[in-house]
Amino acid sequence: MEKNIQKTETSGEEMAVERLPKSNKFWLLVLGGIMAVSVIAALLLGQAPMSHAFAGSANIYKDGVLTESVNLASVKESYTIDILGNSGFNMLEVELGRIRVLEADCPDGICKRQGWVSGGLIPIVCLPHRLVITFEGGTAGVDAIVG
Repeated sequence: MEKNIQKTETSGEEMAVERLPKSNKFWLLVLGGIMAVSVIAALLLGQAPMSHAFAGSANIYKDGVLTESVNLASVKESYTIDILGNSGFNMLEVELGRIRVLEADCPDGICKRQGWVSGGLIPIVCLPHRLVITFEGGTAGVDAIVG
């Protein structure tokens, strides 16, 4: 009777581990190792620059008119594009695979805070200056679009 009392005094966690067959313990260790390697790989790959991921074009529209199309995959050196209009000023910065609004004299500055964009479905927009930058071609980084 004392043996039964000692078993019930152990924590439920210890009893659960003791009940697992050795083959299940092995597979739990293997699964844990795979998960650890996956997390480490994701962290390391997440730090790599993603500037080549898009490799498409950025189309720059001012007042609804296409003013310039930039092939982001062929940019050799970083450069700026000045967009002047009656409504204000925007300075765009272009690098290999990405573009951003570097400076703008709009009142809210949302276009500057958007930062670097390397393509995809979301354009860069400066509404007060009627500036829109859209992206086409390349890999947008989207698996599927559900409508």
